[in-house]
Amino acid sequence: MITVSDLRKVYQQDGKDVVALDGVSLEVPTGKIHGIVGHSGAGKSTLVRCLTLLDQPTSGTVAVNGKELTNVSTDELRNARRRIGMVFQHANLFDSRTTEQNVAYPLELGGMPKAEIDAKVAELLELVGLTRFAKGYPSQLSGGQRQRVGIARA
Repeated sequence: MITVSDLRKVYQQDGKDVVALDGVSLEVPTGKIHGIVGHSGAGKSTLVRCLTLLDQPTSGTVAVNGKELTNVSTDELRNARRRIGMVFQHANLFDSRTTEQNVAYPLELGGMPKAEIDAKVAELLELVGLTRFAKGYPSQLSGGQRQRVGIARA
């Protein structure tokens, strides 16, 4: 479970405080998928970056499975990040890798055995409706299809 409590992020710009997040609280139960939507400049990217501590929140807490992330070691933070899948507005796929290779990439980094990777990739591509594009490259996919590859990879 991801639990965010009273998250606040303030940036300094031209000597002034710019409040990007102000008192955000939410819970994402284990195994559930949530989307973050809003107008341009609403703080969506800042929230996602604070969820994984790519940006340090000004105040508030972020906990994954009960472990407060702002107080953990680099190794513990890395392990927590592996359990959080994120899909940004731009999928950032590897052009030199096929659809299935893009989905397999984080599983390879995690040291999963090849047979398990192959099975998981097939399952995920089926889930997002891209099985027939498994051997294709990002340049051969529409924007929506590339986004679904990003979802499968996350």
